[in-house]
Amino acid sequence: MASEQSCEVGFCGIGRWAGTSEVYAGDGRFVGNGTDQRFARTVDDDGQVRIDLAFVGPLKFSGHYFIRPEGKGRSYLGPVNTGFAESVGENAVDGNGYWPVTGLSQKLFLAMLPDRGIQLHLSLMYRGEQLIYTIVSESEMILGDSPSSVPGLVTGIGYDLQDDPTAGRKEMLIHRPGTWSGSLATYDGDLNLVENSSVEEVIEEEDDTLKVSLRGTLAGEDLDYNLQTNGWQAWSQMGTTVGSYNLSGGRALSGTLHHLDLGLRVWRREIVTNDGTTKAVLHNWYRGGQRIGSQQGILQFNPATA
Repeated sequence: MASEQSCEVGFCGIGRWAGTSEVYAGDGRFVGNGTDQRFARTVDDDGQVRIDLAFVGPLKFSGHYFIRPEGKGRSYLGPVNTGFAESVGENAVDGNGYWPVTGLSQKLFLAMLPDRGIQLHLSLMYRGEQLIYTIVSESEMILGDSPSSVPGLVTGIGYDLQDDPTAGRKEMLIHRPGTWSGSLATYDGDLNLVENSSVEEVIEEEDDTLKVSLRGTLAGEDLDYNLQTNGWQAWSQMGTTVGSYNLSGGRALSGTLHHLDLGLRVWRREIVTNDGTTKAVLHNWYRGGQRIGSQQGILQFNPATA
């Protein structure tokens, strides 16, 4: 039997995890909270991992599945989850799967915070090409008999919060005026580490738009663009950087930006912690249909001064 903590390549999440989730409908409206419990353990000398899980919320499922590591990749072998994922460094997973018990396909971004005691999940759940649910989760590792307690949980019911794009927080955590900054690991198209880059994203309110300035991305040059938003989505005006994304409770986003002068597009997925101080990002960069690189890491928020 391999060690409970063994992990040869890339992301490793062995242990017991419990957390809270916010579930949003395909149009971004809050549906309800959920609870998420997982137990991951290595079950053979080849590093195969068994995941036992239970999710209870607006959608419900429980059972187990196996993960077979394959270098930087990993196959989900069923029975409750099938598909394939890639480790983006040691602290993140980019996955695509199918949950037969729900009839939903999944696009998953999972990130471990630096202390390795907190996981953030962004699960986009589809039927065909139609987005049915977005699940934003924050889970902590459970040691011994210690209770799980994720701070910052917003209380309420979907009926009351469904028309509030912040899902009860009263502010859009992702769009607050201020600066997100930190170090992102840059990978090539095969997810080999190239370098660590200092990244800064400055957000300013300007009339009825958001002015965004990005520094340190894989594009290799400063990027500036304006966004309009209705709280559920954000979209650009015409410029050298254009695109749109959907929002979940103001604390998670998924969408694509096109950098026209460079012939590049980036699929951005970002998740903010419950307390609003930290966000995990995964940016996959493409030229045409070919991935040319990725950037992944953690950014910290510094609010704008009045």
